[in-house]
Parts: sequence; structure tokens; C-alpha cells
Amino acid sequence: MVKSRTGHRKAVQHCQFTSDGQTLLSSSDDSTIQVWNWQSDESVLLKGHTESVKNFRLLEHSKLLSWSFDGTVKLWNTVTGEMERNLICHEDAILSCAVSHDATRFSTTSADKTAKIWSFESWSVLHKLSGHEGCVRCCAFSLHNGLLATGDDNGEIRIWDVARGEQLHLCSRTPIDDGESAHGGWVTDLGFSPDSKMLVSSGGYIKWWDVATGQPLQTFYTNGTNLKFLHVSPDFRVCVTVDNLGILYVLRIMEYGV
Repeated sequence: MVKSRTGHRKAVQHCQFTSDGQTLLSSSDDSTIQVWNWQSDESVLLKGHTESVKNFRLLEHSKLLSWSFDGTVKLWNTVTGEMERNLICHEDAILSCAVSHDATRFSTTSADKTAKIWSFESWSVLHKLSGHEGCVRCCAFSLHNGLLATGDDNGEIRIWDVARGEQLHLCSRTPIDDGESAHGGWVTDLGFSPDSKMLVSSGGYIKWWDVATGQPLQTFYTNGTNLKFLHVSPDFRVCVTVDNLGILYVLRIMEYGV
């Protein structure tokens, strides 16, 4: 063990190093974020959320975007600890947030069954995306920022046009006479291929989708369930996830891009 620190009063939900490896950031169920220089042992406390902070996103110029079960998104200066923006985004808990690859927009999803697309320039909502019938648990922008995918607790995935805020496809629709979700439960994570032609999703298992049609291409069934996150390589050929049994899966797409 190189270093250890006790700073949060409740469970830590997410932690991440800055790109230079000098600073470790963590968010917690105690509603705070800690910015810790692990070499000097100096720290900055980002305090302003009123409920659990499940995750955050590091931005350029020492900025950090956080979202919380309190329904707000906040922008912080990680050097000074100052809160620079405070947006009341949803009527219920925010479950995920994604930043477009050109850093001009971000999206939020919520337990209020909606998703929203926001402008970083004006800090205002551009589109409210309605149609999900369950909590909207995850979202992802395509590489060229034209598409947004959202997934919900009913196992449905919707693909949206970012510029117009219009739904293009509904994936994973459950037949009326079938009580089981087409995704084996919640959709927990999403990722587009670099050319935006394919989408991969996790939930009860892993599925690959044709973005142009919204139709499934392939399904990989794991030994366990409750896949929480997907880590996809930049070329989309390798996907890594872990199930509720603690089994780590490293999957390689052999035919992609052929």
C-alpha cells in the first residue's frame, strides 16, 4: 500500500485520477466530492449537493461536472473548490450524465423517466426527451455527436437525433405477451462504435445493435446478471464487463470493421 485516506463519512461511489496522476478525486453517498493530492496530502472539499453523488466527469481547465440524486448538475473549479454553476435539471434523481465528444453539450438521465440535452455555452436545456416508461438509467453520445442513446429500467433503448431532439429508433421493445425485458432487466451502460453504425449495451447480458435499424445483431449471455458498466476499446473491437458473480469478461468482436 502506497497511501490511504479516510475522508468520506459514507460509501465512496466513484474515484478517478487526473491525467497527470497527481490528484485523486472521489465522490460519495455523503453528498461530497474530495480532491486529494496524494503526494502532498492536501485536499479540497467540493460541498453543495444534498444527496448522494454517484459519479462525475473531469473537464478541461481544472473543471469538474458532477450529478446527484438531488436532481442537480454542478460545475466546480477543482483548484479553488468554488461551485461555478448549479443547475436544477430534473424532478427526481439524476442517474447518469454524458458529455459530447466536442464538449459543446451534455445529457442527463433521471428517475423521472426523462432525459435532457444541455448546452455548455448557454447552460440551458436544448431538448427534453420523453417516451421512456421507466427510470432512464444511462446515456451515451456517438463519436461525431449527432446521436444520443438512452437506456431504461424496462430494458428499452432509444436512439435520438441530438440536433432536433427527435427519437429515431426504439430498441429492445418487449412484446406485450412476454413479461421478461428484452434486455434481462435494466439497461445499465451504452457505447457507440466509432462510425456510429453499431451500439453495444449491458444489462442482464450484452447486446449489439444496428443503429440504422434499431435491430439487435448479437447477444452474449453471461453466467451471472446485473452487469453494471461496459468498458469498450476505442476501436470498438474489445469490450470488458463484470457480472454479479464477480466474473470478468473480455469480449472481442471479430467481424467488426471487416
